[in-house]
Amino acid sequence: MGHCILVPEVVDESGLNLLRQAGFQVKKVSPTGQEELIRALAGCDGVIVRVAKIDARVLAANPQLKVIGKHGVGVDNIDLDCCRVRGVAVVNTPHANSQSVAEHAVTLMLACAKQINYKASCYRREDYGVKDRVPGGEISGKALGLIGFGNIAAQVASMAINGFAMQVTAYDPFLPEGERPDGVTVVHDPETVYRKADFISVHIPATPQTIRSIGTREFGWMKPTAYFINTSRGNVVDESALITALRAGEIAGAGLDVSDPEPAWGDNPLHRMDNVIMTPHCAGVTADSMRHMSQDVARGLMEAFDGKKPTWPVVWPEK
Repeated sequence: MGHCILVPEVVDESGLNLLRQAGFQVKKVSPTGQEELIRALAGCDGVIVRVAKIDARVLAANPQLKVIGKHGVGVDNIDLDCCRVRGVAVVNTPHANSQSVAEHAVTLMLACAKQINYKASCYRREDYGVKDRVPGGEISGKALGLIGFGNIAAQVASMAINGFAMQVTAYDPFLPEGERPDGVTVVHDPETVYRKADFISVHIPATPQTIRSIGTREFGWMKPTAYFINTSRGNVVDESALITALRAGEIAGAGLDVSDPEPAWGDNPLHRMDNVIMTPHCAGVTADSMRHMSQDVARGLMEAFDGKKPTWPVVWPEK
């Protein structure tokens, strides 16, 4: 009998079919909480998760678990330290949704510049005059600042430079400083990026070092005409500081696919601001990216269970 893989969230069938064809059992359930997740994992030696939390308690209750496949990039919902201690492998899909997320970031930039959200809501109320009161702007030729310069940020930069002739500067202390062949200038001083940019786009993971690393100081550095875009993780931003900066007019607006906490329910002040566009953490959720992520995570699980070092390991216990 093949390995049993738990799938507690919606995953494209194409990847699950790859597992079935390779002899794996696929167990699909929809647990509503940690207790149900713990029970559902019984008898499973692998699991595919999107946002479901695999913490120390879940791992302790399921010592038979051998491989965790993250359907996506960020692994902040998985206790990696506990996985290392227990010898549980973790794989993810770092390239599967990068195109979709990059496109979403650029879409939010355009929507903010054109003030699409506000104009559309006014027009629905038969306010046709908004077109003259709120003219909007362009992104072509403007300065884009990237916070973090990984795979997604690189694709945003490519779209910005090749599609809109934007000037792109990235803050990333892990890369060499200077101008790159792709036209991006990397710096190690974040203030430089924030002060120069007409748009700031955030592309950093949530780690102990980055959580709430963007706050009052950073918004104070930004131009009052600049927009703040976040498609990474909501908790890397001090949301109260963002709300204060928006209310005070310290920045022009924001395009947010993530929030802290998440989801952002109706009482979140950001929902009631005309200069803010919020989407429900859907940047990486397109039909194309869901298919790619499903297939990539399935291949990662198959590699791990075959004893091969996975193409995209996050935690890989040395044999």
